[in-house]
Amino acid sequence: MEGVVVLFGTETGNAEDLAEELGATLGEAGFEAEVVDMEEAEPGLLDGSRAVVVCTATHGDGELPIYSQDFYEALEDERPDLGGVMYCVCGLGDSAYPDFCAGGRIWSAFLSELGARELVERYEIDGDPEEDDVEGACEWVLKAAGRFAALTEERR
Repeated sequence: MEGVVVLFGTETGNAEDLAEELGATLGEAGFEAEVVDMEEAEPGLLDGSRAVVVCTATHGDGELPIYSQDFYEALEDERPDLGGVMYCVCGLGDSAYPDFCAGGRIWSAFLSELGARELVERYEIDGDPEEDDVEGACEWVLKAAGRFAALTEERR
């Protein structure tokens, strides 16, 4: 069974709710999924033993949610080599603002900069996630998890 950690950064709870849905979807598909609030996450969580799904909102003027900033800054300070990490990012935002889904773009660029490998293109949701947004995100995360499983099998 392949492992996946779903990290979420939120202020209003939308990213947390979506992360829980993604975790449940992965669990139903046979993946060992753990959902973790970035507020409680430590850099060691990104040790390469599991795929990483980042589910983050965008706050203010294109910033990360305040509760995820300590985790981001800890990674910035440590600058670990994430060459063995495979990841994907789901960004939530509001297209009425100029920095639509900037939180997701920040995480995609940063993880890549640290050497992590992006499994599938970032998934973005405009506004509060509706049922079809959640369904689309669940299909997207299964695609990413499938790529992770295939790439892990190739390594063996």
